[in-house]
Amino acid sequence: MTYTVKTLRAAGLEARWSRNSAGAPIIVARDPKAEHRHQRETWWMVDAGMWKEMEKEGIKKTFDQFTLLGDVFSVPA
Repeated sequence: MTYTVKTLRAAGLEARWSRNSAGAPIIVARDPKAEHRHQRETWWMVDAGMWKEMEKEGIKKTFDQFTLLGDVFSVPA
């Protein structure tokens, strides 16, 4: 799989390019059909660790695993 917005969109996620706090380009995604509000409304960074797992386990499954508890454990930047 190629690390692109198109790849994530093909799996059913909304995805776009953004920048991190240091100004480096990153891909962020959210799932418009997710059961949990924070997964539908918050843009989540798809970092190297998440991407590596997505290549092994699948995009939607990994996105859900990495963001499921994000409303409890994430810190707004």
